[in-house]
Amino acid sequence: MNSKPAIERVLKSPPLFASLTLLLSALYCWPRRWVLSGAPLLQFFILLGDSNGYRVLPSIALWPVFSTFNLGYSICSTSWLLYGIFTAFCYPTILLVCLFQFEMVGDLARRGLRALLKQLHFIDDKIAFFNIPALEIDTDVDGLMVLRGVTFSLSNLSFVVHGVEVGIKLSDDMELAIQTEEVTVRLFRGIEIGDCYANLKGGEFEMTFGGLEGNSKDADGDSVFVEGTPLLKRASRDADRRGIDGLSVKDMPLKEVKMAEVMTNGNMPDDVSTKTGLKSMKKMTPDNEAASGRYLQMLDFIKETSSIHEAREHIKALTEQTIDVERTFDLSDDNAIRAAVCSHVHSKPSVPHPPQKSVRVSTIKNSSPPYVKRFLHRLPMLLRLLLDPLSYFHPVHVSSITATASGRWIDSILVQKIFKEYAEQNSEVRHLQQSISAWLSNANFAVELGGITGIAHVPFISTYDIICHLTFNDVMAYRALPTQVELKQVVRLGGADARFVVPSFLLPHHEHILPPPPSENEKKTHELERSVESADGKPQEINAQHSLSQTLLDETNVSISVHARLPACFDQELLDFTAALVKATKVVEMEKESSVMDEEVTGVKDFGKALKGGLKEGVKKVVVDGVVNERWIAKMVGKITRKLEVARGEAGYSGDIPVKLGKYRTGLMESEGEKLLP
Repeated sequence: MNSKPAIERVLKSPPLFASLTLLLSALYCWPRRWVLSGAPLLQFFILLGDSNGYRVLPSIALWPVFSTFNLGYSICSTSWLLYGIFTAFCYPTILLVCLFQFEMVGDLARRGLRALLKQLHFIDDKIAFFNIPALEIDTDVDGLMVLRGVTFSLSNLSFVVHGVEVGIKLSDDMELAIQTEEVTVRLFRGIEIGDCYANLKGGEFEMTFGGLEGNSKDADGDSVFVEGTPLLKRASRDADRRGIDGLSVKDMPLKEVKMAEVMTNGNMPDDVSTKTGLKSMKKMTPDNEAASGRYLQMLDFIKETSSIHEAREHIKALTEQTIDVERTFDLSDDNAIRAAVCSHVHSKPSVPHPPQKSVRVSTIKNSSPPYVKRFLHRLPMLLRLLLDPLSYFHPVHVSSITATASGRWIDSILVQKIFKEYAEQNSEVRHLQQSISAWLSNANFAVELGGITGIAHVPFISTYDIICHLTFNDVMAYRALPTQVELKQVVRLGGADARFVVPSFLLPHHEHILPPPPSENEKKTHELERSVESADGKPQEINAQHSLSQTLLDETNVSISVHARLPACFDQELLDFTAALVKATKVVEMEKESSVMDEEVTGVKDFGKALKGGLKEGVKKVVVDGVVNERWIAKMVGKITRKLEVARGEAGYSGDIPVKLGKYRTGLMESEGEKLLP
């Protein structure tokens, strides 16, 4: 490295800058306001870091930095408001500059924060949080979300969430469990989510929150941290009780973590001479070393006790013990491994590691003071101003999403909705039900979406709609037998994409741009009625009738468009199952129709009609049984699907999701006042 010229070293000397600042402050009055703003103090520490060989913004020369900074002060000094904002910005910046440039300041800050906040871990430029209270969802649905650990990195402005577990009770007989090992949020760069596993559980024996009381909410909602709530008790019933302090090697062997490999990302340093090594040596205090070891131990504990990690190791162990002839998938197939892991996790608790405390969503919503709510209500533009850059700079990338449902639960739904009591009355329906149940009952069915990218745009101008795009690079479906570690792929598509269009007036605090209710907009109702009467053609008439009915029901639409990309591959077993299900529905439909032979016969004429009608029904059943043959249907469909394996193109659906506007009409405009910045 070339040494700096003598004149440059003198001009950049921190003592010279400090001496001149003190001298000017003693002789004149105008520099004192400059000193109070913190500007010279910030420049002094930047010069001090530069003299030590390490400063912030090293790629930019000092003179442009100082010139721009002092120009900003000159502008801000003309107004007391701008001067206050400049001063409030300057002093926190001094603290951050010292933390980045001086190791002693960083050590003091970490040591002080460790003593002050016992539950936090301060390691180098990272701040780690563990034992985080769960987020208890108590709004429209009941649920629990657990974050086992969070690490925030100051150097790259990102935070990593270690171990995410979510359990949501959708209804009394349906529950959704979601787990993922790691979520990385890079501020203003994007969000990256690892392999995500979702399990749709049905029935009391599959659900973690199946026996939960209907009302699990507090009446007051004053306490922020709540212990022993119904959701926590239910989640803790089958929870993993292992702790890092009381964990033995037999229970869960912790891997030995080598500091050199972790700090260098696997790039071990080269051996050098003693003299060179002493010159380049950076001493780590025992406090820092202990904190780093504890932090790495916590991360390793979270990974080893994760249900996903345990299921993955269990699947690999069983597969390695299986002989090659009986093995249904390869360990190198990541897609199959994910499907098998999700099927194995299906029987586990929805939230395996619930903490002792939780924070209610309703408590967080009610925690803000009334004047803050009034301020946000009257300035909805601030919400769009915040969401517009956040949505643009944070695209979401998900490695994969694997969702599993139990075949036994699917079979029970088919019995309730389709077969009902007809299987006992009709031998053909009973035979079809047995064949369908045999394929469903002992298996789990997994749908895997790979390479997901989500992009959303919340417009700043409220006249535009919110647009969301989702792309899937791969779409697969598997049938898995969890007890035998048997797996078979039944569907494979070339990808898919989806698009959602949401009206901007569905955002919070935007009730001022909602369409008026039907009672206050009779003119539009009359116009829609006339458009129905004067519609030119059947399609226009149907569309006009739909618009009229939605206006009368006070509804709006969220537009959705989903496309699946070809080629597509289907397994023959799936085609056989589909054909059997189609035939079962047709036979059940015929059983639902009342027979003419069951009607009361009062004479010879009625007997003849009944005999003729019964003959027609018998012939119809024979024709249906012959034509609607499940094996023939499966064979014909198989010929068509084989052509889809080499086809190119897309097949999709576009439609609308109706949304009721009644709950969005809060009536706050009358109590809180008109909008200032709509």
